[in-house]
Amino acid sequence: MLIIFSTMFLHEYTLEDIMRAVELAEYDGVEFWVETPYFWRKRYELLSNLINYTDYIKAVHSAVIDLNPCSINSGIAEISIKEVLYSINVASILNSPLTIHAGKRSANRKPVEEDYISLDRYLRIVSNYSNIKDVKILLENSEPKINHLCKYAEEIEHFCKKYGFSFTFDINHAVKLGKVEDFLRLSNLIENLHVSGYDEEGRHVALDKSNRIIDTLIQLEELGYDGLITIELDDLGYGKMSFKEKIEELKKERRVVESVFRR
Repeated sequence: MLIIFSTMFLHEYTLEDIMRAVELAEYDGVEFWVETPYFWRKRYELLSNLINYTDYIKAVHSAVIDLNPCSINSGIAEISIKEVLYSINVASILNSPLTIHAGKRSANRKPVEEDYISLDRYLRIVSNYSNIKDVKILLENSEPKINHLCKYAEEIEHFCKKYGFSFTFDINHAVKLGKVEDFLRLSNLIENLHVSGYDEEGRHVALDKSNRIIDTLIQLEELGYDGLITIELDDLGYGKMSFKEKIEELKKERRVVESVFRR
């Protein structure tokens, strides 16, 4: 089992500072979001340098900001898929698993058959290219919003089994949906946990904000989960924080996870 954290919590810092934070907060590594700004702004220049961070980067998260691979706008859908394919290339360089999002219906309404046809096309492309690049794909359960695809366990199970993907289980999303038990049934598919509490706006914040999150971690430990555990925090839920304050918050969250999994 490895305890890592999402690089987006330290979005305002260089890659060097983020990797230094791994040591200062005593983590096993990071989940590298390709959209971490320092990298994203100079990604073609810095791409070859990523190999220098393989000791730190244990997982990769695909591009998702401003993107929707299932958009009814074909231009948006195509650029979104291209960015996920770029993320697969990054994961290949780092020899790391890649977490992807499913996308959503463009309108703020429940998904319909057309949206699932788009999702199937997207995932088929991802599956084919990831097989070529020898990258393991982890499909994440989505935020419980009306138009989001793959927010339910049965959707995750269907597409993971259809395309040979594994599962990134975002506990925050499942708890807000009220369907944790449905996802625990898929424990054999889980290879990464996204772990956080949530505030009144649903943002990813400290674990102690939700007892249900801790209860779910205990259930996963009892089920024998031994994969990646990713602390995923959103600093917008905290207010302005210094580098030192972020390190201390990461340490605190790590200790909570260790109290469950390393008893």
